[in-house]
Amino acid sequence: MPNFTLIRREIAIVVAFVGLGAVATLSCSQSAEGESQVGGSSNTSGGAGNRSHGGAATGGVGHAGGVSATGGLPDLAVSDGGALEGDAGASAVCSAEVREGQRVPIDMYFLVDSSGSMGDSVSGGGSKWDTVSSALTGFLEDPRNADTGVGIGYFPIVPSSCTKGQPGCFCIPLINLCFVTEGGSCDVSDYATPAVKLALPSQPAAVVSDINGHEIGGGTPTRPALEGALQYLSEWANQHPERKPLLVLATDGEPVGCEPNTPQDVADVAARALAGPNAIRTFVIGVGSSLVSLNLVAQAGGTDHAFLVDTGGDVAKEFGDALDQIRGTASSCDFSIPDASAGTGSIDPTKVNVSYVRSGSSTPAQVPQTFMGDPKNCDASGGWYYDDPKSPKVIKLCDATCRSLNAGSIQVEFGCDTVEQPPPR
Repeated sequence: MPNFTLIRREIAIVVAFVGLGAVATLSCSQSAEGESQVGGSSNTSGGAGNRSHGGAATGGVGHAGGVSATGGLPDLAVSDGGALEGDAGASAVCSAEVREGQRVPIDMYFLVDSSGSMGDSVSGGGSKWDTVSSALTGFLEDPRNADTGVGIGYFPIVPSSCTKGQPGCFCIPLINLCFVTEGGSCDVSDYATPAVKLALPSQPAAVVSDINGHEIGGGTPTRPALEGALQYLSEWANQHPERKPLLVLATDGEPVGCEPNTPQDVADVAARALAGPNAIRTFVIGVGSSLVSLNLVAQAGGTDHAFLVDTGGDVAKEFGDALDQIRGTASSCDFSIPDASAGTGSIDPTKVNVSYVRSGSSTPAQVPQTFMGDPKNCDASGGWYYDDPKSPKVIKLCDATCRSLNAGSIQVEFGCDTVEQPPPR
């Protein structure tokens, strides 16, 4: 007679084993599903590898997903160059190394109005030229500008002689000795040659000496002067891609002569330089009253507004303050790509990530690369891109990220697949 008690016990044991197997199978299935779905999206296989939203890339370029509570940018996924952790609980381990990014140093080229009206008196004594040149000298001698390249040009460039009958030409009878009394050159090429060129290392003393020896006189041919100066800066930028040039236009009046030479004509020149391959910005300082039209030039040059100095106040101080503000806002948002480590050879541009640390903070936040690494995809959420996707030397921050950074720093991580923004909507 069968022992039913023993049979029931064996059946219970079998059922228990079957139950344990089912639990293990379910656990493995859920784990695999969690690994294949990061941030709620399935991995998509393709020629460029798998892409993940909100987490790490597993074989290709990752897409950024979740955003942080501060600044609208994703929280940093990598803090120590070791494990890359996404925000959905999945993880992918890669070997990475983190280096601090170095800001590309800036070069400031001053285009200074030295027309006859700069000899007008100002409140507190002295002339416009006296106070402007004094403020420029103080700025150039400031030790904080030791690493900043400086150069200078003036307008108008006034020929040393003229011919009787020419506009703005005064001739002494009998001896036929003629002097230029107004106007100035309208030739763009004349202004493409600086009075003091940019140099490395910087030579501020040479600029100060030139300012002190410069004489004023003539009109205000702003358009050809700016066009020539920006031509020179473009050539400099091409020769020195490791640096970031900008132009500071200082003037006391509206453009006059050398048609076309309206404020809009001047603004168009500044806009072309900003839209060019070197993205040169034009800052503007106006000395005098009724110079609101200079805002048009500054905005076209990518600097929001002109700094307007009232001649009824402390001109030297206000002009100096404007230079200090320009120095602060002009701080480059281009960063040289540091060496990953000695002996690693070339850097794989598809395995570079960027994070930034705001001034006063110790917590880094990840900045995804723009979609497809295209600067045209910079938007309100920020981002970064390379100067040259095929052979990058510089990491460029989008404007929104640049504004958030202020005096902060960035970190560059090598070794993990680049996290990229999702396609624009």
